[in-house]
Amino acid sequence: MKNNIYFNNLTKKRVKTEGFLRIYKKVLPNWELSVVLAGPALMRSLNKKYRKKDKIANVLSFKLASKNGEIFLNANEKKLLYLFTHACLHLLGYDHKTNKEAVKMEEKENKILLK
Repeated sequence: MKNNIYFNNLTKKRVKTEGFLRIYKKVLPNWELSVVLAGPALMRSLNKKYRKKDKIANVLSFKLASKNGEIFLNANEKKLLYLFTHACLHLLGYDHKTNKEAVKMEEKENKILLK
C-alpha cells in the first residue's frame, strides 16, 4: 500500500513520524492526508477563522474531499499521537457533541492507541 501522508513541520520542534504513520495505516488507509505541525499563533488564527473561537486549538481537522484531509497539530502539545488519532476519527465522521457520541469516539480512540 502506498502511503499518501505528507508532513509539514512549521516549527523548530523535532517530531518523529513513525507513530503517525502507524495510526494512519490503521485508521485512514487509502486517504491522502496532510499533517501540519504548527505553533500556537497559527493554531489560534485557524481556530478563530474556521471555528469562530479565539483561543489556541490543540488540533484541527479539515475534510477537503472524499478520502482527502488535512490535520493541524499544535506542536507544543504533549499527546500528539492521541490528538492525531482524534483528528483522524473526525475526518471519518466521528464527533463528540453529545455524551453518547463522546463515549463512542473515546472508545474508538483507545482501541486504536492500544493496538
